[in-house]
Amino acid sequence: MAPIAVLLAARADGLGYVAGGVLAALYGAGVAVGQPLLGRLTDRAGQTRPFVVSVLASTALLLVLALVGAANFLLAAVITAAAGLTSPPLEAGLRALWTSIVPTPNHLRAAYALDSGSQELVYVAGPLLATVIATAADPRTALGVTALLGLAGTLLVAHAAPSRTWRPAGPRPVGTAGALHPPGIRLLLLAMTAVGAALGALNVAALASAERHEAAWLSGAVPAALSLGAIAGSALLSRRVWNAPLHTQLTFSAAAFTVAWLPLQLDTPPLVLLLSAMLPGIAFGPLLATAYCCIDALGAPGTITESFGWLISAFGIGTATGTATAGPADGSWLVPAAAAACALLFVLALRPFLTPTTSPRTEAP
Repeated sequence: MAPIAVLLAARADGLGYVAGGVLAALYGAGVAVGQPLLGRLTDRAGQTRPFVVSVLASTALLLVLALVGAANFLLAAVITAAAGLTSPPLEAGLRALWTSIVPTPNHLRAAYALDSGSQELVYVAGPLLATVIATAADPRTALGVTALLGLAGTLLVAHAAPSRTWRPAGPRPVGTAGALHPPGIRLLLLAMTAVGAALGALNVAALASAERHEAAWLSGAVPAALSLGAIAGSALLSRRVWNAPLHTQLTFSAAAFTVAWLPLQLDTPPLVLLLSAMLPGIAFGPLLATAYCCIDALGAPGTITESFGWLISAFGIGTATGTATAGPADGSWLVPAAAAACALLFVLALRPFLTPTTSPRTEAP
């Protein structure tokens, strides 16, 4: 909700789309920087204090922005970037909890599949809710509601028993690299950066297709179709036991994600285009869930939250890169297809680090 609410607030205060987009991007950049740092702190201190302190800071900053508005661009830029930087590492922290809640790797895989599917629901419902509140009341109210919902959700998790009792497993690796020390993690992050680039390019390609077909509704419907496909793919994965080695699962998912972009290269009617957009989503849900399992398997002991924080950052950087690249390419569908192919190449390079016996770590619940 936050980037959309920031953009709407900027527009209501008379700023142009460029300035509003910069503010929303600053929030995203703050999140990309802050998640690994706060994740490292969480791996050292447990979840309760980092969650509570960071959410109090982020909530206060968003509420200040709601009060003062975005008319003073420089002030709004500082507040927005700081709000993103202090956004609690809730997403990474939740994924770090699964290993202590579920009993087996198959249960963990199903939990991650449901996690990735529900994340798509967030991306569909969040912007919609922010827009509805901004329309029914005003954009500053949307910012305030966004801040308070984030506060309530974070406190709910922070005070739940699994979160309060969670501690990282094993000593942290020596050195400043932390979670980035294992080479397999670095390759996985590069693969997910490329996946993020494909999805970032999708938004521009959808807009270009909407203009080409003179169907404005496509610009929003195409990303929504991909999200629905991801929900469906995640739901299917969560209900099936897949006993193949992790690298086989990751390679198959990445290959399916790459091939799924091929139908979008055709100049098809809008409804066919909409159905075709679901195909990358169906592959994306299992790909993301398998990547989560790989983080568990490849990550150094004591760095699980930071590792997931880096995954969030890599995905965000990739999304921004894909969006920036697709613009000069006039929204060509070749851009997301090429990014997906790059992701597959990085996944293939992961084979030496994901042996047939490599599996996610789980602890007795």
